Amino acid sequence: MTRGHLAAASLSLSLALAHLASAAAADPYGEPPPEREGFLFGLGLGPAIFVGGGGEVEDVQGIGGDLNLRVGTSAGERLLWLVELQSGGYLIELETSAQTDTVYNALSTLAVSAQLYIENALWLRGGAGLAAFVEQEGRGGTEVEGSRRGGLGLTAGGGYDLFRRGSFALSVEAAVAAGVFSSGVIARSGLLLGLTWY
Repeated sequence: MTRGHLAAASLSLSLALAHLASAAAADPYGEPPPEREGFLFGLGLGPAIFVGGGGEVEDVQGIGGDLNLRVGTSAGERLLWLVELQSGGYLIELETSAQTDTVYNALSTLAVSAQLYIENALWLRGGAGLAAFVEQEGRGGTEVEGSRRGGLGLTAGGGYDLFRRGSFALSVEAAVAAGVFSSGVIARSGLLLGLTWY
């Protein structure tokens, strides 16, 4: 092989490696950047911590679960508009001199949110809407009288798409929601596994 052939082969190999490197840098999966268009549906599920602060809700604290459902549409390659329903709760045992009662505390938010991809797989989300908190006698039981609260709902979070194939993405998400009530603020922080279909 002549020196000219070696030079040509070296140049071809360099161009091929540069092309592969640029593709991998553009997307963590070595794939072309996703085309986020039209309707989308997503959900997230995982454990959560509940904390109340101020006024009558200071005793609200526990560890339970969080479910996040969202539908929306894309507004470009990096921006999504969403309607989110987040709901979660935890069980707590209240002991009295006569008996032990099981109470289920639940915090739900319904919000309009924006999700921004700051990288191809890394995103931030935030929104505002309505929040509701209620105490029930056991999961799915009778509502405790006077426990229902309604107020402003705020949501925030971020995530990373761990795996993506075609229109589906599997992500790990940190989700925070807060209900701002006249009797105080109740917050929920969760670590979720999410699935989104674009």
